[in-house]
Amino acid sequence: MKVLFLTNIPSPYRIDFFNELGKRCELTVWFQARNESNREWEIEGLGRHFRYQFLKGRTFGLDKHLNLSILRELNAEPFDAYIMGCYSSPTEMLAIHWLKLRRKPFILNSDGGFPGNDRWLQRKLKTYLISSAALWLSSGSSCTRYLEHYGAAADRIREYPLSSTVLSGEELQPLAPEEKAELKRKGNLEGVVLLAVGQFIPRKGLDVLLRAFAKLQRELPEGKASLLLIGGGPEEARYEEIIREEGIRGVTIKRFLQKNELLPYWKLADAFVLPTRYDVWGLVFNEAAAFGLPIVTTDRAGAAGDLVRDGENGFVVPAEDTEELARALRRLAEDIDLRQQFSRRSREISELYSMDRMVDAHAAILEGWRTEREVASREHLYLDS
Repeated sequence: MKVLFLTNIPSPYRIDFFNELGKRCELTVWFQARNESNREWEIEGLGRHFRYQFLKGRTFGLDKHLNLSILRELNAEPFDAYIMGCYSSPTEMLAIHWLKLRRKPFILNSDGGFPGNDRWLQRKLKTYLISSAALWLSSGSSCTRYLEHYGAAADRIREYPLSSTVLSGEELQPLAPEEKAELKRKGNLEGVVLLAVGQFIPRKGLDVLLRAFAKLQRELPEGKASLLLIGGGPEEARYEEIIREEGIRGVTIKRFLQKNELLPYWKLADAFVLPTRYDVWGLVFNEAAAFGLPIVTTDRAGAAGDLVRDGENGFVVPAEDTEELARALRRLAEDIDLRQQFSRRSREISELYSMDRMVDAHAAILEGWRTEREVASREHLYLDS
């Protein structure tokens, strides 16, 4: 089965996924760009088990790609299944319109979203693009609600477990006590270590986290908890200003780290927290759960309700609510039994979001798609005869 997947850039988790899916079908991936200005990933394994091509074009702003060459490429080679990785870039809009005009059914993949207060024209455009698909791939309950809001047929939505990384047993092995103690010493970290990993941009809500941590510190004995922020970005100076204004102690800030550099910090942490203002999913939650961390996030994370379950493996608090966030962090900092309970549950949930399960789900969906197309083709021939 010849499958085309159109996506933005070769992110690490997508490459892992494409290589595995490429073992199950004849997969071709078209990338709209090699990178985006807010990404610093190192990519390994590109094209190991799939064909790929970087479309000629330009990128505007952070992530809006225009690849007029896609029209030539679509005309040049037919596929049995067309999967649009999203719908929001000019290139994806062109591809969707081209497919729709030629009555070529396609699958729309979405990692998630939250319906907003769209202007009339924006709402009409989203509805046109999303509802044009014949089948929808959804990362979970939040994404499904989003797709339905913009015209997707509920009975044509297929949810799959979104996985972000492949971790070996060795990589998941915990640190030895002496290694953990040394890493804490080097990082000036004490007590319960709260970890946040994400770009230092307003959307991630790390300013809210700092203010909640300041409140937590005033309520706990000195040295009871520390905070480690990893990510880098334009808001770093603002975070340092908040730390000075609030007189916060025990905060360590590190810039962007690659996957192998992050590993010891996942193992060092006692809990993961990301009070995002908006994340269509939040791939860092997959990693946090894989390492068995209790997770604290907000109701504006797409993973909330699926991978992050309030009261089971963490807490989901309202976005921008410093008081509720501080309360959730305090419960985890003070209660080791609760942290251990949430840790076990995170690992259990993480097993449901493995790369193997993600690939199996897509392979089954594509097999169903092929069967549907074959039946439709036979019925068309029968009606014409």
